[in-house]
Amino acid sequence: MGKKMMLAAVLLVVLLAAVPVCAEGDYTDTAAVMRLGLGARALGMGGAHIAVADDAAVIYYNPAGLGRLEEFSLTSMYSNQYGAGSYFGLGAAGMNLGAAVLRFGSSGIEETDEYGNPIGEFGVSETAAIAGYGRTVFSGLSVGGALKYYNQDLPGNSGSGFTADVGILYELLEGKALVGLVGRNLFGSVSYASGLKDSFERSFGVGVSFTPMENILVAADAVMEDGLTGRVGLEYVLRGVALRAGGSFGGESYLTMGAGFALENFRIDYAYVHHRHLPDSHKISLSIAF
Repeated sequence: MGKKMMLAAVLLVVLLAAVPVCAEGDYTDTAAVMRLGLGARALGMGGAHIAVADDAAVIYYNPAGLGRLEEFSLTSMYSNQYGAGSYFGLGAAGMNLGAAVLRFGSSGIEETDEYGNPIGEFGVSETAAIAGYGRTVFSGLSVGGALKYYNQDLPGNSGSGFTADVGILYELLEGKALVGLVGRNLFGSVSYASGLKDSFERSFGVGVSFTPMENILVAADAVMEDGLTGRVGLEYVLRGVALRAGGSFGGESYLTMGAGFALENFRIDYAYVHHRHLPDSHKISLSIAF
């Protein structure tokens, strides 16, 4: 127990010591595709998923969860993101290993000359590829990391770069509760064809999940990203049908609700996101476990 608590304390200090750096950073939505989430289940719960580790979405929310998975799973998500473009995510994870691809694209954008006259159309896209590894280092304590490649395709000025996430998960109450810590985009920058560079925007989060009964899951996260944001979510499952609700409050505010249906190893999930300032959006996910 002493070794477990010592390692957890060291990792906690490393993550929290970097929070002031993040809080003073320049938030210009660099690599925005890596902030859109993975899985309608998680988004139906307000995006509170740092300490939830039971499907392929862990590769996005906290790679330490890869050390807790006991079976291989796939999850996908599609969304028309606030009417501005289409977003697609695909994640795969098994025991210790995981990978994901995220892509946002918008086409048919009108291009004008200096006088405002239409001269054609163009498109933009962002793509991120993620590969991660996680393992249980002591009973109840898992650590993990994920390497991420990002590419942005803009007319006349494309860019790309590498960054990484690091996370830990610790089990409490005989597995009924999990506490998680994650640091995202910890280093690196996007290098553009113009010669300019833009650093990835770091974020740090702590989360907790609690399963008071077999069919109820409660989760809450606190994330330092464009200010401090709190996220909460609830899931209730009865005979293969899941009902979810949640919200995000603070730096980013929205309310969510969702539902899911499972048949043997196949699951379909839906999430509705009511944003404070942006148009509402709908998320659809298909998942399968082996």
